[in-house]
Amino acid sequence: MGIITVLTRDAELTASLYATLRERRSVAVARSWDRLVWLVRERPVTGVVLDSGAVRGDLDPDELVTALRRRFPSIGAVFVSRPELDPLMLLRLGRAGISDLAVMPLDSLAHDFGRAVARAMSGSTRALVLRAVGARLPGPEHDVLRSALDGSLMGWQADDLAKEAGWTRAHLSVRLRAVGLPSAGHLLLWAKLLHAGRWLTDPGRSAESVSRQLEYSSGAAFRRALRNYLEATPTQVSEAGGLAVVMRRFLDVCGLVDSVWDGRVVA
Repeated sequence: MGIITVLTRDAELTASLYATLRERRSVAVARSWDRLVWLVRERPVTGVVLDSGAVRGDLDPDELVTALRRRFPSIGAVFVSRPELDPLMLLRLGRAGISDLAVMPLDSLAHDFGRAVARAMSGSTRALVLRAVGARLPGPEHDVLRSALDGSLMGWQADDLAKEAGWTRAHLSVRLRAVGLPSAGHLLLWAKLLHAGRWLTDPGRSAESVSRQLEYSSGAAFRRALRNYLEATPTQVSEAGGLAVVMRRFLDVCGLVDSVWDGRVVA
């Protein structure tokens, strides 16, 4: 899943997010708006939770959310509204037509938080890739692909992916190749490139910031990976469609060119 960043000063809200995700390392707490934006740009953040009570500054909460999504449209967001929030702000948020934005009142936190996070993450890179692959992969290998998309953002190596799957690294790679997927190490690299393709089209990012998010040793190493696997530069990937172009190449490598991508048959 990557990291969910929460902007709040409310310990109970943070505890609810920990409970929802069931993994503390998947949560980063920001105490200021500038810190939140820095985390989104520099760390492998895939979603944010915004507490209306923690927003401070000259702009209204709805204006800040809209500005954030304009810079980082790949990020899913949950907006937690407190009773004192001006209802007109919620109306403006609704009219903004922001995709992957889940708005929920604070008093619904106990029973709706998990669904709100799931809704916000429904357009994540992981969700899009898994939907594109669909049922073409057997269940265990489909789960490995999901783990690779998550683990690639957490610095996993092939042995970590094998451990998560419950197999040895050699056995995992054999199983992956049998269904057309790359070996464990190459699958993790492809997972990074899929995330990179999505992030490179965000106006608020650069090739250098994406390389840092994915923990490449340098911008040159990141560009070399794109050249070796996609025969393209970061600018070319972005201009060609970002995730769409990486997805087409990945599905082609896996022999899944007839899988459905974004509602269309990939050819």
